[in-house]
Amino acid sequence: MLLIFGAFTFLGEKGILNLLRLKKEVARIKEKNSRLEEENQKLKEEVKRLQNDKRYIEEIARKELGLVKEGEILYRFEDKKGDKRLFDRDPKKVSSESKK
Repeated sequence: MLLIFGAFTFLGEKGILNLLRLKKEVARIKEKNSRLEEENQKLKEEVKRLQNDKRYIEEIARKELGLVKEGEILYRFEDKKGDKRLFDRDPKKVSSESKK
């Protein structure tokens, strides 16, 4: 009888081993939740910048889309690995630098 009671205490659905497994799972879920909350906060900040910061929008447009302002010249350089780098320059600056 004592052996059966002991088995249920450790191995049953409400046993100690199951309780320990559930505690580990709760800790894992809390950690994941914390990471998701942090990511969510970063995304909210990104949305706020995209809604309010014109310079940031321009920076994104230049870096990710390769857009340039009217009158600018876009230079593309490719290194040996095939990594493309974009440089945009104001043609007025280019002509004054070439005179030096």
